[in-house]
Amino acid sequence: MMTDSSGTLRDAVLVARLLKEARAGRPFALAGVLATRGSMPRGAGARMALLSDGSWLGTVGGGRVEQMAMDRCRAVLEGTASGSLEWLTHAKTGMACGGDALLSVRRSLGPEDETRLLADLLERGRQDEPSVIDEDWSDERRPRVSLTSVSDIDPGDLRATIELPLWDEARRRYSEPIGADPMAYVFGAGHVGQALCPVLAGVGFRVTVFDDRAELATTELFPRAERVVCGDFGHVSELVHVTRRDYVVVMTHGHVADLEVLRQVAPAQPAYVGCIGSRGKAAFVRRTLVERGVSDAWAQAVHLPVGEDILAVTPDEIAVSIAAEMIRCRAELRPRELRPHAAHARKGES
Repeated sequence: MMTDSSGTLRDAVLVARLLKEARAGRPFALAGVLATRGSMPRGAGARMALLSDGSWLGTVGGGRVEQMAMDRCRAVLEGTASGSLEWLTHAKTGMACGGDALLSVRRSLGPEDETRLLADLLERGRQDEPSVIDEDWSDERRPRVSLTSVSDIDPGDLRATIELPLWDEARRRYSEPIGADPMAYVFGAGHVGQALCPVLAGVGFRVTVFDDRAELATTELFPRAERVVCGDFGHVSELVHVTRRDYVVVMTHGHVADLEVLRQVAPAQPAYVGCIGSRGKAAFVRRTLVERGVSDAWAQAVHLPVGEDILAVTPDEIAVSIAAEMIRCRAELRPRELRPHAAHARKGES
């Protein structure tokens, strides 16, 4: 689940205002929370900007952290200080919440570079194109900022699927996902699909339901779905846009449609793909996918049979088993420090 986008680089209002300043050739100072430890008023991704007319946009959480950020922004904009990156620990801030925040402050790039970056950022946000904004702070006086489409990132790179801001302490690199939050696509509006949708929505997944049966693909049957699509399983890519950050569950009314959906979503390499069926069906599906041009590695990675092995029988039980597997997958895609506490992990894991 993504954090609140207000006052971040996912906030279209904030980005549009900064773009206006850049296009006018007016410099600004931008402060950001890149990481936190313990309890803090705002998490990673929070931004605050000082404009050339002295006005402020956004917030990094108030209190002593915000005051220190304001002081650094003024110095950067006045030219008496360069960019800075510092862990504001509880010992430095004395804030009651007791946490630490990694605060960055940089001056806007040259007008052309900053305009290009912000315009691209705004457009990708409008199109919900999954992207990643990277900040390289290896030289904190001259941080480098870039924007990359998720489709151009290697599938094995954590940035391709991460749903939360990520700080790499060793490389001094910050990455933040841009675009729509991950979507869980449920292909199949039958009994299990109807049971699964509210469970997924209840644990923070956005849900789109897709089926070719008009009597089932209705908002009345799926009130918790963000979108319900009625269409041909043979033309999935024409009706929905599955990305590398998304989750896919395939449970149509037959093997043929299941295979067709899996074949079409394979190029996107979603973060999670599960398909309902027996172990016997699994061998047939994987073999057929390879025959149809899908890589063997991808075919083997499909969760089939889908769901955690909890001996589920009823549609409601199967829905719980699928949701559990998706929750585990989502957690495992996060850096270890952002995962649930060990006490909540699966039995046998450290």
